[in-house]
Amino acid sequence: MRIVFLGDSLTEGVDGASYLRVLRERIAADQRLRDMSLINAGRGGDTILNLAHRVSRDVVVHNPDWVVIFVGVNDCRTWYVRRSLPRWEHLTSGYYFLRRKGIWRAVTPQRFECGLGALVDDLRVQTPARIALCTPASASEARNARAERMLDAYAERVRTVARERVCALVDVREAFVAAQTPSKSGYRLTCDGVHLSDAGAALVSGIFYDWLRSISSPGAG
Repeated sequence: MRIVFLGDSLTEGVDGASYLRVLRERIAADQRLRDMSLINAGRGGDTILNLAHRVSRDVVVHNPDWVVIFVGVNDCRTWYVRRSLPRWEHLTSGYYFLRRKGIWRAVTPQRFECGLGALVDDLRVQTPARIALCTPASASEARNARAERMLDAYAERVRTVARERVCALVDVREAFVAAQTPSKSGYRLTCDGVHLSDAGAALVSGIFYDWLRSISSPGAG
């Protein structure tokens, strides 16, 4: 079974810890899952709009049985910086999305939902693969932070698209929020609020490991 993980830097695994590396190690030790091939199609900084431009190059060529779409944090970031005070880091982030990613205006939750739905439809035209949608993990790892509340809106849009287009749902956001410790300061699941620490990579890989076991079980639909 070939599974393409299509996403951003969390999937690419260059910044912080790699959940896919941990996941590969886990399935290699599991006799039931050893025949699975996990293909990394993550690229740092990508939004849902960027994923749509590389479906043929990064997904279709692999003829996958499943495509996992794991994105949303950068989309939220494009919205957050435009709704925040013009601090240097916000201006730098906005410039990055404009110059490096071609994002001229914010990918609002509404645009994100439309883009995600269109991506699912396109994948179904170009491949026979089944599709799993993942909610985004973290925007700051501070539960009461504005960025975290904004990210919740994107997670809800993923759930909506999964329900309406009958896709599998891997609710990373729900598990991430449950694992957060609001009473403690500092990062635990991430190294900078977004990119995964070893603890975060272990959590996310565990979520996907359980999902892989579920789709590999006899009679899985």
